Amino acid sequence: MRILLLGVLLLSACVPVVGADPLQPPFGLSWGDSPNRLVDWAVRTKLDQTVKAPANEPRLKILLVSPAKGSLPGHDASTLEARFMDGKLFEVALHYYYPGKGAPFVRAQFVELKKILARRHGGFKPGGQKRETPIEGVTTRSTAFQIDPAPARYLMLILTEAMDTKRGDASARFTVIYHNGGVLKEDSETVIIRRDGVDPPTKQP
Repeated sequence: MRILLLGVLLLSACVPVVGADPLQPPFGLSWGDSPNRLVDWAVRTKLDQTVKAPANEPRLKILLVSPAKGSLPGHDASTLEARFMDGKLFEVALHYYYPGKGAPFVRAQFVELKKILARRHGGFKPGGQKRETPIEGVTTRSTAFQIDPAPARYLMLILTEAMDTKRGDASARFTVIYHNGGVLKEDSETVIIRRDGVDPPTKQP
């Protein structure tokens, strides 16, 4: 629990208090940022970087930042996932995996983080459940909770549990998502993200 609380303190220093609008992304990032700030931080802290470019959405680029092993510096999350549309940050997800830890431990961490964020930003409302059986004998269940401070903006927590009835074991992980769709409606310079780097801002036509 000490590790989680340390991570939350770092995360909390980067987000506003209850009633703030919109919720700010963690790690000192700001909505509409180009990838440069995140890339610079990853280089300074010697983190791995992966750029994804979905073929069906050419304007969207996804930057994944994670250590070779363990968790992010000063934080309990394993991976930071940042989404950029036309080079503008509009969503940040923190993924918590806890390798080697059982589902009860992960659920306890999830509940504790949910309580801390609720005290800062207000109560969460249920965001729905999803149950799947992708492999025979294995059932996956996702449970979501959400805060909507303004239209097109939300803070979401998703707990995913996998239960293997054949082996009699279970695992779990969770994700915290900061989203600000309002950024996509703003006019600003475009930054092109390539697989081998980041191009300078260019004016949109």
